[in-house]
Amino acid sequence: MVQVTNIQDLKTAINKNGEMVIAMINNDIVVMKMEEYNKKMLKKDIEEHLLKAEDDIKNGRVKDARKVFNEWKEKYGI
Repeated sequence: MVQVTNIQDLKTAINKNGEMVIAMINNDIVVMKMEEYNKKMLKKDIEEHLLKAEDDIKNGRVKDARKVFNEWKEKYGI
């Protein structure tokens, strides 16, 4: 992330780093490279999916993969 204290600093940061994202987090304005933002969003998405998967496992919302593949083979011939 880049510390920006005024508009000129923001312009300089954008010129130096290219495309950037501006966000407000806990009443702070945060400026970061688009690449860094995309990595953070991907990490957040993966974590959310893993938490859902863990919840599915914990609550028995799972099937044995071999059984599913056998069902597909019978139904679709794959």
